[in-house]
Amino acid sequence: MSKKYEIIKNGTDDYTLKYKDKEFNFKTELKIMAKMQNANKKARTKMVMDLTKQGISMKDLTIEKKENGKTYLDNSNKVEIEKAYIDDETTNVFSEICEEKFGMDLTTLVLDIDLKEDEMEQFATELIQALTGKTPS
Repeated sequence: MSKKYEIIKNGTDDYTLKYKDKEFNFKTELKIMAKMQNANKKARTKMVMDLTKQGISMKDLTIEKKENGKTYLDNSNKVEIEKAYIDDETTNVFSEICEEKFGMDLTTLVLDIDLKEDEMEQFATELIQALTGKTPS
């Protein structure tokens, strides 16, 4: 099965996204890398604020078990909640970047290309790599 889109590297920081009869030229920018990197920090801050509003602390998410005189800490709840916040914020930031570069948010772009669910992750990975300048030559 051939891909429904193509991301072409035209030069060092110059790319073209092609699909159907559409072409979008875009460049790698430092501000995009900064936005993507800032997503984790923003997500964690939002998580702490939301938990605080609910009267929950990060420490409350850790389950402490005592067995055979030893104390075990289970942070799986904290890790799971943090991952959900980070995934959500990363998607929001990526969607904003798509809006800037392609004139449509991520969902609209994916629907316009006509990607199926199993194709979306590869597309997102390739596009993020191009937008942040981390593509193979």
